[in-house]
Amino acid sequence: MDKTENNDDFTFCQVGDSEPKGLPDVSSMSIKDDKNGGTIWGNNSRSNVDSEKQEKVGSLTFKVIDASSQKPSTKEGGSNVGSSKETKSAVKKPATRAKVPFQIGYSHMDWLKVTRTHPDLAGLKGQSNKRLIPLSEVKLHNTEDSMWTVLKGRVYNITPYMKFHPGGVDMLMKAVGKDCTALFNKYHAWVNAEFMLEKCLVGILDDSRK
Repeated sequence: MDKTENNDDFTFCQVGDSEPKGLPDVSSMSIKDDKNGGTIWGNNSRSNVDSEKQEKVGSLTFKVIDASSQKPSTKEGGSNVGSSKETKSAVKKPATRAKVPFQIGYSHMDWLKVTRTHPDLAGLKGQSNKRLIPLSEVKLHNTEDSMWTVLKGRVYNITPYMKFHPGGVDMLMKAVGKDCTALFNKYHAWVNAEFMLEKCLVGILDDSRK
């Protein structure tokens, strides 16, 4: 052969257009499945459509819905905060009272010391503190020297406790010679009066005798 075949020669050639075609903007588009009648991709909550066109990528043909001009739904579930207000408790809060400053030597701790050291705070003089006492007898003890009261069915001699009372003597005088259970529960029902006045116990109220 006169000429030697050169297989190394090659030629650059341009295929297609000089610039690639821009892909459609899919950020605001939706894809629907014609066969199943559902939305494959996009915001399916939008009911109104501005335009619809058919696109083809390779062998896939699909409808493109341009919903960019549609406003997203702003409907939100109603708040049930107003309808779920907490019901008020049926239990009444204790009434507030003005506390009187303690005198020196008459604090709560001082009273506990007295209950441990005094031999007869109730003034029983050897009598039993389990005897039945009618309310009529309680009413007789309403003087400064002898002040009795009834609290939750028990009769107490509160004479030695008067100056130790946090609410003052005047407030405690309202309980002298009568049943003070309602008054006690109004201001401090949580107080363990049975423990505080244990050494002042005179007897048990006799409900059968007035």
